[in-house]
Amino acid sequence: MASQGTRAPRSGETVVLLGTKRGLFMLRSHDRVEWECVPAGLESTHVYNATLDQRGGRQRIFAADNGDFFGTFLRYSDDFGQTWQEPERGIQFPEESGLSLNNIWTIEPGRRSEPDVVYVGVDPASLWVSEDAGVTWSLNAGLAQHPTREQWNPGAGGLCLHTIVPDYAHPERMWVGISAVGCLRTDDNGQSWQFMNKNTRAGFMPDPYPEFGQCLHRMTQSPTQPNVLYQQNHCGVYKSEDGGENWIDIQRDLPSEFGFPIALDPGHPDTVFVIVEEPMGRFNVGENFTVYRTQDGGESWQPLTNGLPHGPGVRLGVLRHGMATDSHESCGVYVGANTGQLFASTDAGENWRVIADYLPPIYSVSVAVIE
Repeated sequence: MASQGTRAPRSGETVVLLGTKRGLFMLRSHDRVEWECVPAGLESTHVYNATLDQRGGRQRIFAADNGDFFGTFLRYSDDFGQTWQEPERGIQFPEESGLSLNNIWTIEPGRRSEPDVVYVGVDPASLWVSEDAGVTWSLNAGLAQHPTREQWNPGAGGLCLHTIVPDYAHPERMWVGISAVGCLRTDDNGQSWQFMNKNTRAGFMPDPYPEFGQCLHRMTQSPTQPNVLYQQNHCGVYKSEDGGENWIDIQRDLPSEFGFPIALDPGHPDTVFVIVEEPMGRFNVGENFTVYRTQDGGESWQPLTNGLPHGPGVRLGVLRHGMATDSHESCGVYVGANTGQLFASTDAGENWRVIADYLPPIYSVSVAVIE
């Protein structure tokens, strides 16, 4: 499968991959001031997620190619979208399972110590793993055969496993997020899974604090304190300081408990960014499109609006994978709206500008600095 080719990004350049309703786009810049935006293939499909994996000496883009008519596929490219390949053994449920693949939701490269390991989360909620850099895939049986699985219910987007967090400090430990099931953790490399939802609320259920049934929207791990996690939930923003055993409500004065994306500054991991929305309309609260930032691990929040749209007609939404940060010393933050704009800040959210516009609705944003 070929795409319109251009030169590959050079070492030191910042690359932003945008999964959209009509294909994959790539932005690149050597200074984060001037940006070039080019299509990177898969034009006729919904790309829910894409990521650049630079481990093991590769520069391999993985993309979730979710088609309306011709099926759902994982694809990968080793030439920045000029050509695309499919796995030799892809993501396909055994016939006896009675399950069929609806959508691929997330692609997560494994730990640096395991450069050939890649994970994928799909609907119906299941975890898939490749140990050969995406060429062949197998189903994680521990999660697929979880004893409560028949009681799991979908969220509005389906029964989707949308977040995968391999613990960089404990090679047997990993967290996943499922809508609307919540957070699960394995401590034995996926053989068994335990719910990690204590103190997270499911206000839409008769029991607002069930063992499972929460609608976790997105989750991230501190790069310096492996037991510290943050999540954006259907019902609030939460922090855990003990690997998910307990969660602390850090919503505080945020104007809504509902939101999708969450990201942190890798160089200052107490700095976390969220976007909250009107829960029914799923767009900005009030007339300002706003990114919120905490610099003290959730003790307080500041609204960031300088350069972002405002006015009575502003109705922007951001999906769960629609925000990402880069690894530069002055943190870049990138926010993709479901109306086709990509907003960027190069100073940890203080100032914003549009670096791409008139795109299809943006499903996902991921960022890499070329090694």
